Amino acid sequence: MARCIIMKEERVTINILDWLENNGWQIICFDFPQSGTGVLLHPNKKKRTEKNKGGIIPDIIAVKGEIALFFENKDRYYQPDFDKLYEIKIKNNYSDALNKLLNDFEVKNIFYGIGIPSIDKYISNSMKQLDKIDFLISTNEKKEIEIHYDLMKIF
Repeated sequence: MARCIIMKEERVTINILDWLENNGWQIICFDFPQSGTGVLLHPNKKKRTEKNKGGIIPDIIAVKGEIALFFENKDRYYQPDFDKLYEIKIKNNYSDALNKLLNDFEVKNIFYGIGIPSIDKYISNSMKQLDKIDFLISTNEKKEIEIHYDLMKIF
């Protein structure tokens, strides 16, 4: 029986951060699980009754030229992240917060995607959700990055 090495979400994020920086992307913000280091984005609403209700913290936001990337990373396949990104992308319900965060840049397009460990089962399940995201990448313990899906030829 083959041994499956578990890669933590932090490692997935670190590998992707390094890869992005090595390829000319500027990291705007990033977050590790339970760290509190990320940027909280609030939904578009005129009146909020609770300070952080509905807020989200992207795992990575990076910019290069006129493009911004919005990453959700996981240590496994996680269906709710695909749904969340699809909703953000289609409903544009965090546009005010994203515009404010990216105000100093000339961003014309934001693309939404997922980063996961390079495990066949996770990749296979993720490939069934491509209609909800713009890109899918994976990484392994050797820090290698594989692009599985890149709808707009971003990378």
